[in-house]
Parts: sequence; C-alpha cells; structure tokens
Amino acid sequence: MKRLFLTLFLLSVFSLSSIAQQLQFKNYKVEDGLISNETHAILQDSKDRIWISSIGGVSCFNGKTFKNYTTENGLTSNISFSLFEDSKERIWVGTLNKGVCVIQDEKVVLSETFETKFLGSANSFLEAKDGTIYIVFARGIASYKNGKWEKLDINYNVTNNATLLKSAWYDDNTIFITSTNNGVFKLTLDTLKLENIYSDKDGINKICYSILIDDDKVIWLGTYGSLNKIDKGKITNYNFNPNEFDLNRVYDILEENENELYLAFEGNGFGVFNKKSGKITIYNEKQGMPSKYIYSIIKDTEGNHWMTSYGEGIIRFRDTSFKIYNKEQGMPSNFVNDFVQWDDELIIATDAGAIAVTSPENVRYFTDNKPVTNLFITPENTLLASTNQDVKEYSKNKPPKVIDTGVYNLIYKDEDRTLLFETSRIKAITKDSTYFINSSRSVGVVPIGDRLILCKISGLYQLHNNKVSPIPGIDFYEHNNFRSIDVISENEIIAGNEKNFYYIKLESDEYKIKILDISRLINLNYFRALKVDDKDLWIAGRDVFYKVDLNLLLEKDSISSKHFNTVSHFLENDIDFNSLHVTHKKTVLASSISGIITFREDEYIQNFQPPRLNLSDVLLFSEPLEDSLYRSSNRIILPYQKNYLTFLMEAITFTNPEKVKYQYRMKGLRDGDEWSPATSDPKAVFSFLPPGDYTFEFIADNGIGDWQSKPYQYNFTIKLPFWRTGWFWFSLLTFISLGVFISIYYKNKQEQKRNEIYTHNLIKAQERERIRVARELHDSVGQKLMLLTKKTKSLGNTEMETLAGNTLDELRTISRGLHPATLEKLGPTAAIIKLINEVDDNTNIFFTHEIEDIDALLSKDASLHLYRIIQEVLNNMIKHSDAKAAYIQIAKKNNFLETTIVDNGKGFDSIDKLKFNNSLGMQTLVERAKILNSKIDIKSQINKGTQITLSTPL
Repeated sequence: MKRLFLTLFLLSVFSLSSIAQQLQFKNYKVEDGLISNETHAILQDSKDRIWISSIGGVSCFNGKTFKNYTTENGLTSNISFSLFEDSKERIWVGTLNKGVCVIQDEKVVLSETFETKFLGSANSFLEAKDGTIYIVFARGIASYKNGKWEKLDINYNVTNNATLLKSAWYDDNTIFITSTNNGVFKLTLDTLKLENIYSDKDGINKICYSILIDDDKVIWLGTYGSLNKIDKGKITNYNFNPNEFDLNRVYDILEENENELYLAFEGNGFGVFNKKSGKITIYNEKQGMPSKYIYSIIKDTEGNHWMTSYGEGIIRFRDTSFKIYNKEQGMPSNFVNDFVQWDDELIIATDAGAIAVTSPENVRYFTDNKPVTNLFITPENTLLASTNQDVKEYSKNKPPKVIDTGVYNLIYKDEDRTLLFETSRIKAITKDSTYFINSSRSVGVVPIGDRLILCKISGLYQLHNNKVSPIPGIDFYEHNNFRSIDVISENEIIAGNEKNFYYIKLESDEYKIKILDISRLINLNYFRALKVDDKDLWIAGRDVFYKVDLNLLLEKDSISSKHFNTVSHFLENDIDFNSLHVTHKKTVLASSISGIITFREDEYIQNFQPPRLNLSDVLLFSEPLEDSLYRSSNRIILPYQKNYLTFLMEAITFTNPEKVKYQYRMKGLRDGDEWSPATSDPKAVFSFLPPGDYTFEFIADNGIGDWQSKPYQYNFTIKLPFWRTGWFWFSLLTFISLGVFISIYYKNKQEQKRNEIYTHNLIKAQERERIRVARELHDSVGQKLMLLTKKTKSLGNTEMETLAGNTLDELRTISRGLHPATLEKLGPTAAIIKLINEVDDNTNIFFTHEIEDIDALLSKDASLHLYRIIQEVLNNMIKHSDAKAAYIQIAKKNNFLETTIVDNGKGFDSIDKLKFNNSLGMQTLVERAKILNSKIDIKSQINKGTQITLSTPL
C-alpha cells in the first residue's frame, strides 16, 4: 500500500497528473462565526455575498464575517434546506415543515406557513419570467405572486410516498422535479399536470437527489450511487467505483464548464466529471477534505468552489496547484530534510531513510530507514548522502562507499576536496590529506569563482585559501540572519535574509555587491528560501511563493513578479531554510518537518477580480447608527453633537480575504482628498468632526493587490450648532435690536411719561401760580389802583384819573387772563362763550359758535385745560391766521366731547406746520390735550384755512 501511495506521489511530481495528495481546502465553522456546522444549501447572491442554510438558521458570509438569522430574527424555523434569490434580490428560505421565509435588506420581511402540515419541507424554488415564484415542497407545489400565495391544484397520486426534492426549468412551461422514491416528475404549468416520467423502470435509480438541465437540454440526474444523462430520450448511466456505490449519493450537480461537472457526494466528498470521457476524479478525505459528506456545491465569481457539509461547516476549494505529501500519503516520514534530482531519479531524504524514484512504476528505498540529513550531487555525478552516522558516496554502477563517519549538517564536494560541515568547524578531505577549518554552522554553500560563499545565520562569509572571512562590504553586524543562497552563474550568486536580497559578483578578485530591498514584495512574510531557475527567481515565505524576473531585478532594481498564495497554514510548519528546488518539469518543491509542498504554476487559478465594496455598519459613538432616523433624500443629516463616527468597511472577496487592504478618505476635511495609507483594519474612525458636508470614501484590494477603482461613497452632513447658523444670528440680532428698540422705546416712554408728568405738574403749578398772581393782582394791586383812581377823582386830576382807570382795566384784563374767574363762577360753557365773545369784540374776526352745555361733562381741571386749549388756539388764530371768520363747535358725540375750531385764514404748509408744532404754545396745547387723554388733529392748507379737532373721552 505504501508503495502505491509513493507511486501516486511521483506521478504528480513527474507527470503532473491530477491525482494528488492533500490539496488546499479551507473550511469555516461555528468558531469562525457560522451559525451551525451542519450545512445544507448554499448560493452567492447578486451582491456577491454567500448564503448558507443549516440546522441552526441561515448565515450570510462576506469573506470575513457571518451575519446569522434565526427564529429570533423572524425565521419560522432554524432548520432550513433550500435557498433562492429572486429577481428582486430577495433571499427565499425553505424550512423544515414551517413554510418559507424571505430576507430582504438584511431583515426577514415575509414568512408563510400555510398548509405546512400537508406540504412538508420547502426543498427548492424557481422563478418564472412573469415573476411568479414556484416552491417545491416535499408533498406539493405552491406559488407566490404579487403578495398572493397559492397551492397548486395538481394531480399528485404517486406511490411510496415520494418526497419531491430539486427542480429545474426545461422550458417556460415545463419543470422537472426529482424525488426520493419515484425518480423524476414533469410538471406542465398551463395544465397543472404532474407526470412521473423517469424511474427505475427506465433504468434510473428511483432515489433521485439532484437535477441539472444544460443549455443543450441535456438532463443530468444525480441519484443514489450514479450519475444519469438523458439526451433526447436516450439514457446513459455512469456508475462509479462499484465498491463505493453507497458513498456516491449525488446530492448536487454544478456545471463547471462545457466539458466538466462538479458532483457533490453524500459520503465520498466531491468529484470532477468529464462529460466527454465519462471519467471522474474524486476528492475526499484522502486529499485533505475536512468532510466526505457534501450536500451542495457552487462556484463563486472569483473561481472558488464552495461546498456545504455534515459537521464541517462550509468548505472552500480553489485549485490543485499546491499539494502536500507526508507520511499519511506514504512518505517514510513527515520530516523531509533534502532532495536532489540525480539524472532521472528524484532522491528524497527523510528522517526515516531516503527514497529514489525513476518513474511512477519504479519507486525504491534508496537507503535503510535511518535518518538521511543531506544530499549532494558531485562534479563526477555521484551522490553524497549524510546520515546520523556517516557520509556515503553513491554511484550508478558501484556499491556505496563510506567517505567519513560522524554527524554533519552540510556536505559539499568539488574537484579538489570534500567538505563536511560540523557545528563549529569544516572537515576538508583531499586525496592526500584531511584538515579542519574553523567555521560556525552554515545554512548553505555555493561556489563563486575560485572560492566558496558560506550562508550563515550570522552573515555571509567567503572560504578562500582555507580561511573563512567576512565578505568585504557586508558587515555582519548590520547584515545578518541569512536564510538562503543560490548560484546565478560561475561568478554570480544571490542570497537573502529577512530584509534584503544580496547580489554578489566576483570580478578580478573583487566583489561587486548590490543590496535589494525585500519589502517591495508586500505579500512576503517570513522569508525562508530562494531558488534561481534560469531567468526567474523563486522565493518562498509563509503561505506564499513568489516568481520574480531576475534580470529586471538585478539590472534595474525593479520588481516584476507574480505571487501565489496558499490557504493560511496549509503547510502546518514553515518550509526549511534554503530548501527550494525546481524540477525539470517546472514543479517547485520545498521541504519541511510537515512533509513536502509542491507547486505547479500552470494549475494555479489567479484571482484578478477586485472586491465588491460595502459598509457593514456605521457606528455613532460605538452604537449602530439608525439610518432611518437621520436619512434625508440621498444623505444622512446629523446634529452637531453626533460627530463621532466609525465606519466598518466591507470588501467582499473570498480568495484571500485575510490579506485585504483598505484605503479611505473623508472629503470635506482639510486634507480630505488624500487617501490613507493601506491598512488591514476595516475600521475607520473619525472623532469629533466639525460641522459640514462630508463624503466618506474607501477602496480595497482583493488581498493580492488588485484594487477596486470605484470608491464606495457615504454622504452625510453634520449640522451647525444652532448658535452658529445664519438664522440664529439673524434672529439674535433681530431679538437684540428688538430688545434695544423696546428698551429705548420704554425708556423713551418712561422719559416721555416723566416729561409729561413733569409738564403736567408744571402746567398745574403754572395754573396755581396764575391763580395766586391773579388773586394778588386783584386783591392787592387792584385794590390799591382802585383807591388811587378814587383819590385822583376826588382831587379833580382828570389826567391822573384816566391813567389810573386804564391801568386798573389792564390789570383786571391780565388778572382774568391769568385765571378766568368766570370759569369758576359761571362754568366752562359760559366761560368759553365769553372768551369767544371777547375775542370777537376785540378783533376783526367774525366768530360763530355752536356750543352744547358741557358743565356736567367735565371736571374742574378738565374744564380749565379745555378752556386753555381753546384760548391758545384763538390766540394763534389772532396772531397768525389773517382769518376773516371762524367757527367753533363743542358737541358730545358718542362717548367723546368733540371740539372743532375752523378758520378761513391763510393756512400753512408742512414746513410751517413743523414750526407750528414745535412752538411753545403748541407744545403746551398738546400737553394739555394729553392731560385730557384727548386726540388733537390739525388740518391746514395754504389759503384754505385751518381746522383743529380735539376729541376728549368722557
């Protein structure tokens, strides 16, 4: 059996057969975020996300994280067997005996459990061109259109209680449906006729799980133990290994291309079936599959194949370019120490002996089962092999001979000597002598010119004239930690450490050294080995191989490369230092303590597709932002205090998701047009953003440097605080202005009121003073003048008598002017009439009047003020109007006493009116009107007289 495994291994290495061992599989399980490890259906939606149904709910996967849906999110059941995306981008979920659910915009928006008691599990979905969704249940078929559910009234009289499973369109009116006990049914939609068309009587296993109808209308059926092809009624059965009949239950069929089908087996992993040859290649646990129970298979937009499984979650498979060979596949040991190609044989040294392979049919043990540590092909084309006991030289036609005994970590031979490397010295063996050269342990040794270059962890050294010394120009204090070395030509070598490559050329006994920065290989981590292959330089790191254009690197210090990733930790341990090898067939090999890893570039499927971008969430102060609360047309409007935002960027890619890089920027900030440095952190945090309009943009690569050129955009606005808005300042200024105005107004009003009070008090004081002066004149001066008049009369002095009499009359007139005594004696009505008559008698103005009796209407003070107002108007009329006639009316109208004084004088214009209003007499008149709470109105026109109206409330 072990020999068989070795034969298969060599078949892969030499002939590049598709038979391989331990391929790359990556599975995602509960510990990665998946809702359940027992998965069933799988699909990739129009937004590139992958949906998985399971016994624990439904999961949505973006390459890095899972979003899970359960009954807590609205599903009718956590157990689901089928998934479907319709033309409206809704995800339909078929559950176990609980109907169907619909997920849209990350929410369960629709669920229906009608007649589940009779229909059973929802097992598959189809959508017609008119948008009708057909749901195939275990025991019937239903439809959904425009919000209406309907159970199809079909004749479903079949035996053995067949369970309907998968379905496929044959044409717009015909659906083919598989079943568990009756083979295949045909449903004709216009007649709702269900017919059992293919079953065991036709040579098809009646347990039929899956169906595929290709573009040529060829029907492919996956049944228990076989694959069936129906082409124009002709049935062809493909029965695989009879010994594995029970394992080959074909649960799903995927059309890979026009020549190949991928088959999902419940019990035997998956197979790649060639339509033309009818042959199948099966991949299962022997090739490293996490599970052999596979239920569904799809191919994503990047070329990855995804499979659901029993107990191992979802499994990703991409290609067969990388393979691992170890003890499980028949190698003597996992610890592979070295390998060389010796003519037509590949010699592999392990901790359990060395094997030699000449062809897939000829594999032999080259040594016993003791550890073989090193191999070397000599100039004489013999093979040196070191063990933990000795060093032997093998030739093609002679028995091996022992060169030396002991343990050596490196061996080398040229035409003059054999060098055996110990830990602290080198043993040199020539034809005539043996001597030792002091030297610490070396990783590798290569010739250059007339000397050797030793690659050590501590640095690069030359062995020349039996002395080991540092290479001039490479200071081992600055340049150390070397991992690998190889020959370019007779006088050129290249070596590498974790920071640089070192190109060394020997010319005329002098070294020319060029140091090349290794960091430009951005996906290279933990550099381990390099190998020159003609014009290419192969480089190995953790989980990656690089192929670099060697001439371009050395001549122009420029990098032109391809890199090839494995899944993370595909090889359990890192490859050994300086262990790369390229065969004549261009297979790249590397050794490790976990076996041999091989790589074929022509089998590698590169992903050049950039990722699809999305925001998985936006956080506001670490809490999810409720978009609907702040959404306005095409952007988010946030208040000024909601300004601490975290954007969770999402790059949907599945080939190298763990190596995705992001760049982002915030347009609207001062440096908002500049992209951030590339980062693997999907979080972009912006704290305390100032108010303004912003657009957050980000791009991402697919993990290998292919960037999405169209940025994802998120528009939002942070509003100004209300105290920084124009309307606030306008309102504030308006309010302040209004306040100032009101303040000034009330201040003026108070001042005016104080002035009015003062004026009123002054007028009252004037009236009191007038009364006092009038009385004094009447009682004192008047009495004395009267005595003087009488005395001059008695003396007969006529002249003096006349003068004294006139003086007395003037005094009495002044006294009456100061205080009209008639006002108190006769009342306001008579006093006013008398005043008018006196003016009429003493002027050329003709007065007429209509004065009602107002004595009972006015108080004493009010009567006085009305009298004074009329008196002032008449005085002004006499002085300024040049009137010939005047009319005075005092009448009660409603609750007002209206006083009207009209003359036919010369009138005045606005300028004269201004002067008139500003005169002392007029101001006094106005103040008296205010005391009466009266409204005074003055109307005048040039040469048309003047009318003054006083309205006094009663």
